[in-house]
Amino acid sequence: MELFQMWNGRLMPKQGLPGLLAAYVIFFANMTGCTVSPDKDLSRQPAAAQTTPAAKSGASAVASQEPGAMGQALTLQDLSVREDRGQTILLAKFSQPISQFRHFPLPNPARIVLDIFGNVKPTGQADSYRIDTSTVATLRVSHVEGGFRLTTDIAAATVPAYTITPEDGGLRIVIGAENPNATARKDVMIVRGGVRADIRTAEGSTAGAQGAVKSLGTDKITGEEKKYTGEKISLEFKDADIKNVFRLLGEVSGKNIVITDDVNRKITVRLVEVPWDQAMELIITTNGLGKEEIGNVIRISTADRLKIDSDKLAAARKSKETEEPLQTAYLTLNYAKVMKGPTDTTTDRDLVDRVKALLKSPLGKVEADQRTNTLIVRDIKSGIEDIQNLLSRLDTRTPQVLIESNLIETTPTFVRSLGAELDFRVGTGARADSRFLAGTPYVGSLTSVDPTVPTTLNEGLRLAFFQNRFGPFRDLNYALSAAEKEGNVKIISRPSVVTLNNVESTIESARIIRIRTTAATVGEAGNLREIRAGINLKVTPQVSADGFVLLNINVKSSTLDFGNQIENIPAENTREAKANVLVRDGETVVIGGILKDTSSNSETGVPYLKDIPVLGWLFKKATWQKDFEELVVFITPRVIASGSENLPTADQIWRDQMKQTDGSAPATTSSLKP
Repeated sequence: MELFQMWNGRLMPKQGLPGLLAAYVIFFANMTGCTVSPDKDLSRQPAAAQTTPAAKSGASAVASQEPGAMGQALTLQDLSVREDRGQTILLAKFSQPISQFRHFPLPNPARIVLDIFGNVKPTGQADSYRIDTSTVATLRVSHVEGGFRLTTDIAAATVPAYTITPEDGGLRIVIGAENPNATARKDVMIVRGGVRADIRTAEGSTAGAQGAVKSLGTDKITGEEKKYTGEKISLEFKDADIKNVFRLLGEVSGKNIVITDDVNRKITVRLVEVPWDQAMELIITTNGLGKEEIGNVIRISTADRLKIDSDKLAAARKSKETEEPLQTAYLTLNYAKVMKGPTDTTTDRDLVDRVKALLKSPLGKVEADQRTNTLIVRDIKSGIEDIQNLLSRLDTRTPQVLIESNLIETTPTFVRSLGAELDFRVGTGARADSRFLAGTPYVGSLTSVDPTVPTTLNEGLRLAFFQNRFGPFRDLNYALSAAEKEGNVKIISRPSVVTLNNVESTIESARIIRIRTTAATVGEAGNLREIRAGINLKVTPQVSADGFVLLNINVKSSTLDFGNQIENIPAENTREAKANVLVRDGETVVIGGILKDTSSNSETGVPYLKDIPVLGWLFKKATWQKDFEELVVFITPRVIASGSENLPTADQIWRDQMKQTDGSAPATTSSLKP
């Protein structure tokens, strides 16, 4: 008996009792091959214990997922950071709803580790972000086996109270206790649409209501083509009412359309496979109209009416601000100075001048108390909020960088010297002497003509013999002197120094020699002059907002040559290397090749006689010397204090450095752009 039939390409049960039995079979077969989705009350459990029943049963599918969802890799789509009332709020959204995760704090150093489980394609590359809130210093996102790992580095010494709860298929992380008196505010988008975004800070109050969002580090984006993402449609109308066309576009887009009464036109249009948002923009611009979009509502009117409405709204807002009562706020700053000091060259003008530009009431005023570093602001509520947002961006810690360096200097040396001394008499009258004592490292005196007189030998070898008569020669005296010296010096120093961002740090290991110079006039004492020789390392770090550090490195190694002196001042031999390197926070850069390899051979003797094979060694001395000096520098920058919110990204820093190198831009530090 046939229980199934083919319908529309699918196997379906037949009608009647057999078909009903077959339907039950299909139902129970499906029930055994899937699992139950998580209970709604599960989200109320502690975050560290939230796991789906599928994880416990080991099943390979979740009923709430679409077919083929398990084959899709889990990716991070959006990651935002917000600071309000002393709390740091992280919101992470992924390409799939998150059901399994765990978290735990670590005390040393203080950090929170969050593991998110899913089908993740490992890349081996970790991203580091500077958060710089009152509780969070940095955020690191890395791929681990079976999921993501978000490591939140805490700015304090201990881990504060925190909560992690599911929200809209993602995770909401709240760090720190609520403090109503906290004035710092921040709204940063780190990842947008699966792509790492430039840090953007949303302006508060009125600017935020108007949707004015400015990107740090960019002035104006030119030549960027607008992208349309709407569903593609085809339109063909002749003398159609424009309102009906907009109604059709509203049906396709799912948007709410509001059209004012002064929009009365007939249009003729033919568009094929065009995104609906592009079609709407073409119709609006072609007919001299304008639009404003608020949430899910699009308001369409003439350009003149939109301008008039905007002017009326601005005038009403201005009138309301004028009538609004004034409030007083006491804003204490931690790092910025309310007024420029007499020796302060790091600011171009007082902070009071910047704040006065944001006052909205004509009766508003700003006063500064230098003793407590506090600003006293009297203005309407929205003006005070704008000033608080400005101060939260300006009153930030300047990044401090720990420069860890390893300086390794090796100096192997080798010297060998041979010499000979010969004297004799021929007959009873003529006498010949040839004395070429071995040079350094041999230390000793020449052999005396009288063999009974002892000679001095401090270092080296002396081999001598004396013969009263040897053929026609009388009183034959011969001495061979030789010495060899080999050394290997290796100096390792590990100095570390902490410096501020864009401030040069110096590490020096030098030998200082003081020499008295010649007096300029009679009766005047000579001056002492210092001569420094050794290793000098200068590093200027520039921290970027995305975890990179640009290092401007200048390494100099110098030695003194006392064999070459002018007016008792030795010559200086210098080796120097300059480099600009862009590295990640905590990575090590190596600078090598600062070396000096010297080989010298010298031979001194009696002309012509010293060139005789074998016998020539009776009339000469020879010295072989080889010196090798090498310096290798290892530099590791570590950002140890926060404050990089308003800094340019690594790409902007590197481009500015290349412009300075090419000469197309002045050699100035990358400025911050509001």
